[in-house]
Amino acid sequence: MHGRAEADGLGSGLAERDGVSALRVREQPLPARELNLVPAPRALPGPRLVLAGLYAAAVAYHLFQSFRHVTPSVFTDELLYSKLAQSIASGHGFVLRGETIFFPAPLPILAQAPAWLVHATPSAYVLAKALNVFVMSAAVFPAYALARRLVRPSYALLAAALTVAGPVLVYAPYLMSEALAYTVFLLAAATIVRAFDRPSRWMEAAVVGVSLAAVLTRVQFVVVPLAYLVTVAARRAFRQHALSAGALLALAAVPLVSGGALLGGYGGAATLSFDPLTVLRWSALTGALLPFAAGWLILPGGLLGLTAAAVRPRTAAEGAFGTLSLALVILVLAEVGLIGAGEANRSMERYAIYLVPLAAIAFFAYAERGAPWRRAYVALALAGGATAWLLDFPVRAGTTFAFDTLTYSMYGQTALWLGEANAATIFAGVPLVGGIVLALLPLRRKVVPGIAGATIALLLLGGAAAYAGDHAMTRGALHLRAGDPPDWLDRSGLGPADYLELPGGSAHYGWLLESWNHGVRAPIQLGLAEGDGYRTRHARIDRTGRLLVEGRPEPAGTLVVNDYGTAIDLEGRVVASPVYGLTAYRVPAGARVHTLADGIGPDRWANAVVRVQSWPAGGTYRVVLALPPSLGARNVTLTSGAVTRRVSLEPGESKVVRLPAAGDLEIRTDRADYVGAGTPNARLVAVRIPSISVPRTRHH
Repeated sequence: MHGRAEADGLGSGLAERDGVSALRVREQPLPARELNLVPAPRALPGPRLVLAGLYAAAVAYHLFQSFRHVTPSVFTDELLYSKLAQSIASGHGFVLRGETIFFPAPLPILAQAPAWLVHATPSAYVLAKALNVFVMSAAVFPAYALARRLVRPSYALLAAALTVAGPVLVYAPYLMSEALAYTVFLLAAATIVRAFDRPSRWMEAAVVGVSLAAVLTRVQFVVVPLAYLVTVAARRAFRQHALSAGALLALAAVPLVSGGALLGGYGGAATLSFDPLTVLRWSALTGALLPFAAGWLILPGGLLGLTAAAVRPRTAAEGAFGTLSLALVILVLAEVGLIGAGEANRSMERYAIYLVPLAAIAFFAYAERGAPWRRAYVALALAGGATAWLLDFPVRAGTTFAFDTLTYSMYGQTALWLGEANAATIFAGVPLVGGIVLALLPLRRKVVPGIAGATIALLLLGGAAAYAGDHAMTRGALHLRAGDPPDWLDRSGLGPADYLELPGGSAHYGWLLESWNHGVRAPIQLGLAEGDGYRTRHARIDRTGRLLVEGRPEPAGTLVVNDYGTAIDLEGRVVASPVYGLTAYRVPAGARVHTLADGIGPDRWANAVVRVQSWPAGGTYRVVLALPPSLGARNVTLTSGAVTRRVSLEPGESKVVRLPAAGDLEIRTDRADYVGAGTPNARLVAVRIPSISVPRTRHH
């Protein structure tokens, strides 16, 4: 009151003065500030700015890695997604090989479609990979949003960094659903947890929306709404979530009412048989492999963090996160076990990578609680480290890139770099040493960033190995199966072409040809019983030698033949040989086949057993046999009907054999040599057969 009175008095005194005096008082200069030579401390960047920086860094790193991922290689999945995306971009809808198909998970295709507005396939492919990298790296945002409901901003940022640092991002350049699915899965989890933290009608609608988005991104994400329903029941939150739970239950009935028609190509899962012990074995193996993709060091705290959140939640968000995450872990691993037991018969770690960010967030939630249950933490750390010794990587993983199992890929590349023994030691020793360190090191506040940093380092190292294996695999596929350049057909000016696959060939030739070139019509198969699940035409050769496709003569034009394991003498002229195993012909209408030799490659190397058909019947076979000087002597037996000829070949020798064409010709060699070791074209070869000819007659 006294200060207020003084102020009032001062104001009255000024008011009593004339206006000039009052103006002079206001114009008096302010006292000079003291000179301070110590700079003021800079404000640290806010969490949003750091999060944006994490996103930019993740995009830059994984975009750089994607440039060395040089071709689609997972078939027929990448072919399906890319061709449907191209069809969407061109305004034709969901059309593949001229037929409209129903695909139950269209969102990844729609997300990829803008890249294919660029017509040139190489440029569009680079854009499609980049788009996937941007989308998958965006997982930092829902990961941060989810973590922020449980932990402080610094921990949430570390959880976001762990989400995009690991080997799981090796899937970003693949033209499939993983890139979008990774982000959508975390978005769904973050939305569900927020719906429990701040229940409202709007959040219920959001839960239904993200659940539908998850299933439309990846059919296997049916586990997301199931886990939500489990969480509603476990948290006894029926009243707050009645509308969303009811809507999801109603939607779950639609596939049942439709008889599984809405599952599209996944409908066959209902016809598979599942042995419970086999399901459990594959689920357990995947669960044992996931710690390598998660960085091992966070797993003990992550498991206890999930348990504590589910059993003793401090907030509604924490309880929802714990229950939802545990439900997702159980459901996802069970689903992986079913897939492994019912169809794949191998580990499918790829289906479980979405659990890795949940483990990271749970670790920081455990640290935020003050790391309780110290004895259990020590026990889990030591047990986890010891368990790594039980995984038989040298037997299961080998040294090749394993698309479906990231951990095997990391191990395989490490074995190539350092040898099997050293790789096995590293993959067993790092978890063991890490477990011992965790057991000795109390999880205090200052230690948490160090563990997170060490985990990020392990994830980056594992990711580098996985990327190296991926790059080597795609380079090999491009070099050995596609041609140089891979879009050679579109560049050649030969126009639209048919593709003919012969017995003994590799379907990957056709899939790569179709992936890189727009001008390939639906493939044709000769003498093969099954296609790839999509529109395929079948061919046969009539008694006069005419090539018939779906019962009709082949029209004039370009025919690209996969002659990797079968030599064909086809009417027409060769116009391109882009790669071993592909030959392009310009054929007349009603083209005829003169000979078809199953077991001979385009370089004329033959297998130990060769079977030859010829058109027209009759005449005499003329067979040229040759043996390079580098190979040992061998014996060759030629049989046609009741006629047999036996020939001995010495190194460097060649011989011509004639025998009556009394039927199909069989050529057997008593010795074969392994060539091309270490490449996808590795094979056993017996003898070179430069030519097989029979008399030809004119047909009118």
